[in-house]
Amino acid sequence: MAEGQSRTGLVALPVAVLLLALLTVWVVVLSREDGAEAPVNTADSLVSATSAEPSGSTEELAQAWRAPVVRAAAEGAGAHATRLWVHDDTVVLVSSAGVTGYGAADGEPLWQARAPEGAGRPCVAAGAVNSAGVGAVLYATEDGENGCSVLGVHDTTNGTLLWSERFDRVVTPAEARVTVGERTVTVGLDSAGTVDGFHRFEAENGTALPLPEPPGDTVGECGEGRETESVRHAGSRVVVVTRCDEAPELSVYHADTGLLEWTHPAVDPEFEVTGILAGDPVLLFQGHEVVAYSETGDELWRLPATELNPRASVVADEALVTRYGDAAFAGYGLVGGDRLWQADLPEGTDLYGTDATGRPVLGHATPDGEYLRLLHLEPSNGDVLPAGTVPLDPHRAADTRQVAWDANQVYVLTPVRDDENDGGLRLRAFES
Repeated sequence: MAEGQSRTGLVALPVAVLLLALLTVWVVVLSREDGAEAPVNTADSLVSATSAEPSGSTEELAQAWRAPVVRAAAEGAGAHATRLWVHDDTVVLVSSAGVTGYGAADGEPLWQARAPEGAGRPCVAAGAVNSAGVGAVLYATEDGENGCSVLGVHDTTNGTLLWSERFDRVVTPAEARVTVGERTVTVGLDSAGTVDGFHRFEAENGTALPLPEPPGDTVGECGEGRETESVRHAGSRVVVVTRCDEAPELSVYHADTGLLEWTHPAVDPEFEVTGILAGDPVLLFQGHEVVAYSETGDELWRLPATELNPRASVVADEALVTRYGDAAFAGYGLVGGDRLWQADLPEGTDLYGTDATGRPVLGHATPDGEYLRLLHLEPSNGDVLPAGTVPLDPHRAADTRQVAWDANQVYVLTPVRDDENDGGLRLRAFES
């Protein structure tokens, strides 16, 4: 947006006033044409809805390459299967069409991963690969429609299927959770956290690992023996609820080593963990509350579960950033649980995770549906910073998108229509 130029003292006052008025109108008109609005930050760090479009956010990022359209679904069950993994010089697209690696520099297809024997399409994938490039995918059976029952672990440096495991039960994509650590792959096959739905393997070769040992030197400390009620996992943590002589216990283990990090008996005899929001730090759903725990197991704070959205939350720096309501994000301090800020953003804004600097990356379609506007969110104070725009297919602007990045580029996976109006996904890379 243009800025006003300085005036000389030789111009008569009436002329100067007239020029200033014309300049003001010119600036406002250009501002509206650009769609740019200046951010307004209040004293308490709350960002108004009109400030969610920072000046300069309409700058379009330069496209480095685009890959051919992949015939895959982006909504419904396909959304659970869709992931973007970035490792070294490879970008991996996991979709209902399969697992494909592309060169990060030019977008050329490098490999198509082989599915495990007896497996059909991917239905759930881990959120990321580990530092060695190992990723995990849950596949449907060849004749399965909606269920997942076959685990495939891939080396994304070359697409090799390292090992696979077929489970006795078939679960829906919404129930399953898969995470990859440096040494282990952990799978949960139901949202209830049942013991028979929990599986843990060595990432390198698929050797099955046992359930972590219960707390205490011997089970004999409990008159009737300890009973494991539920097992859940997220990030690098495994959370186990046991009962010792009817008294509930909460124990947390490191997922890679299986070593106990802390345990303590719960005060409430009706204690129950109903879900896990994060593992680093441990944030648990306990009934209608979210409870945060320190590294030693001390309870830090509680918040009503209605304030946090598990599908749009991320731990960034010293804050938990989460969707708050329909059109806002909020930051909560990890130590005290106090709300640090609230940023009102356009409805439909998605959270894509954190970048290399630790800042959350968000995005929303412009009102005309022609662009995806990317934003950085400062976790300490909620400041919204522009990160550029990328073009969208306006016919599919409301569909789910995937965004990933490395030090040089941002990778955007968007639904598109081709000339025959068939649906598909297109992966593109933009200079960041």
